[in-house]
Amino acid sequence: MLLSGVSQPALARDLAATNPCVSSDPSLGDSAHWAVLAVEQFAALDYQAAVDTVNACFDRWGPAAGQQQKAMHDRNKRCPKTGKVSKRARKKIEANYLINDVSLALWAKARSLDRLGDKRLARDAYGQCVYMSCGRAWDPKGWYWSPAQDCAEQVQPLLNRSP
Repeated sequence: MLLSGVSQPALARDLAATNPCVSSDPSLGDSAHWAVLAVEQFAALDYQAAVDTVNACFDRWGPAAGQQQKAMHDRNKRCPKTGKVSKRARKKIEANYLINDVSLALWAKARSLDRLGDKRLARDAYGQCVYMSCGRAWDPKGWYWSPAQDCAEQVQPLLNRSP
């Protein structure tokens, strides 16, 4: 379908280029695109871009993910395992995609703020990341890891320092 002479896929790509909250990849949902983009920016040492990306879309997914995380805690549900997991466990992890995406995005934001030297904001972002304790991220080497666990480790040196 054409819209003013522009195809839908081209329009989606253009929108995604200007809006980090919208995925142009039909196989990658919007929240996953947002989290992956923030991690890619962090990996490219573009720390401010990673922070800006997370901030741009956090209000879309953060509150809902926080409520899902709270519900899991309130029901005493166990968080998914880390490391190599069975296909069944993988499906359960993937069903929590919103918690996973928000957890990963917060990890990228916290680590970026830390690298930028904003220790006060980094501590706050690490705290948000730690709260998302059931979020899991896929490592291309073949296992799941916990952004919250890494955030808990990374924040330790900052806890006894003044802002």
